[in-house]
Amino acid sequence: MLKKVLAYIGWSLLVVALGAYFFFAAKLRREAKEKEVCRSITVTLLDSAQNRFVSKNEVVDIIEDFIGEPIGKKIEEINLANIELLLNKRSAIKESQASISRNGVLAIDITQRKPLLRIHTQNGGFYVDETGYIFPLVESFSSYVPIVTGHIPLDIDPSHRGNVEDGAGSWIEQLVEFGRFLNRNQFWNAMIEQIYVEKNGDIILSPKVGDMEIIIGQMNNLEDKFSRLLAFYKNIAPSQGWNKYSTVNLKYKDQIVCKLNKKNKAKTI
Repeated sequence: MLKKVLAYIGWSLLVVALGAYFFFAAKLRREAKEKEVCRSITVTLLDSAQNRFVSKNEVVDIIEDFIGEPIGKKIEEINLANIELLLNKRSAIKESQASISRNGVLAIDITQRKPLLRIHTQNGGFYVDETGYIFPLVESFSSYVPIVTGHIPLDIDPSHRGNVEDGAGSWIEQLVEFGRFLNRNQFWNAMIEQIYVEKNGDIILSPKVGDMEIIIGQMNNLEDKFSRLLAFYKNIAPSQGWNKYSTVNLKYKDQIVCKLNKKNKAKTI
């Protein structure tokens, strides 16, 4: 009986000792955490080789405007999720990730949006990325992508950021698909310099080689139209001369309709 009592007392003391240990250990960790502060901040632009819409200093300025100077601030007072939400509202930032290391380094990783096309409307210039997200041009950097001008069916605010939800949304979808087509084809992406939109919606391309206009018509049947355009570049232009024709019309099925320079005579091939 005495052994059982002693064993019970021993286990009780052990439980009390363990409880006290975990209590004081948790208290010490909590007190240590309360003393932990942000010691430095690093910003990494993951795609800086392709795009430079945002600088590291700008990212730091955005954070400081939101939470004040992060260096010296207690780590527990820094809300990483809110920092990410704040940065993601910046139009040229596609995604941000914020973390704090054990040694107090606030690390920010930034992925910028990749422009697909540059469009010029009556309200100003914008980029559109492969998701259809539209954002204004920035003074610090220009992305060399095809430029879309002419009768753009968009009436958006100069500060617009985001997708287009109204009736023009379907036109943007077609334009983005056209931009994706060019982007998938390295030759055409390098060749096409400007995209002009006529009043009737027809698309006219200005190439970097040759003094001519390429009439695509509506933004459909792109594989077929550009297959005929490739045939023109391979078989006709080298033998006839790059400046012989003023227009190359691909609107009509199974045809390449060329208009001669000066003489203004059409030739169907």
